[in-house]
Amino acid sequence: MERELADIHLQAITKSLLEASPLPTFIVNRKANILYCNQPGMQFNVRHPWEPGMALNHIVEHPEIIQLVHSSIETNTAQKGLYEQGNSDVAWKVSVSPLADQEDISNLGYAYFAVIIEDMTESRHIERIQRDFIANISHELRTPLTSVRLLAETLEDTIDTDPDKAQEFVEKIENEVQYLSELVAELLELSRLESGQTLMTIEPVGAEHMVREVMARMLPLAQRHRVQLITNIEQGDTQVVADSKQITRVLVNLVHNAIKFTSSGGQITVGTALQDDRQSQRIFVKDTGVGIQPEELSRIFERFYKTDRARAKPGFIGPGGGGTGLGLSIARHVVETHGGHIWAESTFGEGSTFIFTLPVAIQPDTAH
Repeated sequence: MERELADIHLQAITKSLLEASPLPTFIVNRKANILYCNQPGMQFNVRHPWEPGMALNHIVEHPEIIQLVHSSIETNTAQKGLYEQGNSDVAWKVSVSPLADQEDISNLGYAYFAVIIEDMTESRHIERIQRDFIANISHELRTPLTSVRLLAETLEDTIDTDPDKAQEFVEKIENEVQYLSELVAELLELSRLESGQTLMTIEPVGAEHMVREVMARMLPLAQRHRVQLITNIEQGDTQVVADSKQITRVLVNLVHNAIKFTSSGGQITVGTALQDDRQSQRIFVKDTGVGIQPEELSRIFERFYKTDRARAKPGFIGPGGGGTGLGLSIARHVVETHGGHIWAESTFGEGSTFIFTLPVAIQPDTAH
């Protein structure tokens, strides 16, 4: 009697442990029919709800995994495998283990097997991002450093014989050093934003005030490149909840990019408007520039991603020069930290519009 009670108690504990596991776990018999699966296992394939006795391959539609399970059943040994789906980040780590003491093995072998599937997709995705980051930063640092080294060697040869040429090389070195300084500064800023270490002063601020401040700041650069800057402000006195310094930086980056990709005689509009729900304010920068290819539009907010440099104006001079590929990524993090959203719309050859939203501050007369 005591042994039976102990067995019942052990079964209850075992079931609780299986349910507590975050990994899809299946208990199958020697025919690979499912006798039990935990909650994550039931959600593994929502197209085919689990039923007792169902064949495992109805739920796990991956032939390599099913083959591993049959291999474990045939050899009566534990098996492990890692399976990837093409060139994507999708991958699974699978473990199949016999479930019985040695004394309970029949002539045919173990009666039950545990199949545990761990989704490695997220970790693979993170690993790929880390690899891409290292590759990108290595490339971004190598190019200017190589230029500085070559320029310094040439400068050494011309400094006494051709002072004018030497001065030209000095200016080029200064430009490369400036680029490196901006790259390091933006990397540090992006790192702080992603880790949540950037301190922001969030307070009600007028959307119109920020727009006009950026317009005044960017006007000389626009005039230098013969691009018209105009405003289109609706409900300009609306107060938004924001760190004005950080949001101003986002706007400066968007206007700067618009100038860089808008030909002389073009037009850039910076405007504001309330969203339909009146809970957030939309701020946008619209240009009549070259636009963005559809295949690039979904990637422009990624770290280090740069659209075709050949479409930028030749000899463009301005803050950031050719760009580090980090500005839009920083803008995204800043806006999302504020509880807003940023996106881009574009028709290639006709222009682009970058839009972001910020939450509206509760006005004193509506606070109740």
